[in-house]
Amino acid sequence: MPSLRCFIALPTSPDVKDAINAIQKRLIATEADVRWESIDKFHITLKFLGKCEPSKLSLLTSQLELLPRNVSTLRVIYNKVGAFPTEQSPRVVWIGAEPDESLMRLQNDVETLCERFGFERENRQFHPHITLGRVKGTKNVGRLTETLKSLTLQSIQAVCTHFDLMRSDLKPSGSVYTVLRSFPFQV
Repeated sequence: MPSLRCFIALPTSPDVKDAINAIQKRLIATEADVRWESIDKFHITLKFLGKCEPSKLSLLTSQLELLPRNVSTLRVIYNKVGAFPTEQSPRVVWIGAEPDESLMRLQNDVETLCERFGFERENRQFHPHITLGRVKGTKNVGRLTETLKSLTLQSIQAVCTHFDLMRSDLKPSGSVYTVLRSFPFQV
């Protein structure tokens, strides 16, 4: 069986997706050269795994099942709109979440577990966020950056009841995500 391109993510509830999509529409109106993500792809990536052999993925999955025992239901507060590396030089446009202690601990637990299975630890500090789009060119980037600066996001609170192991299939029209397994938190 061929390897699968995978990542581990916190899903976003439909009501939060709708609120975030309203912000995204204001950014789309700038007509900047950005490839915008569709609403069904909004999530917080806890760990990008890349290509995984099915046998290794099966072993990892059995250990991921144990992580939710350490976590009660997570509250995630989305409270920022921004861009990586900066709003002045945007490459990725995002909605950021408060780096809550429970969320940060879960991400670190996922990272540590994945490292035990041979997945390289991420060097960059974890910044919980939902990617809204990726800047592809310079057209109207000035309008985009001005809009980013002017946007204020009223806090959006969400309750996460699980995290997911996701498969990402690259297609000419963009990536397609499939949930391979959900891991419910202990409530």
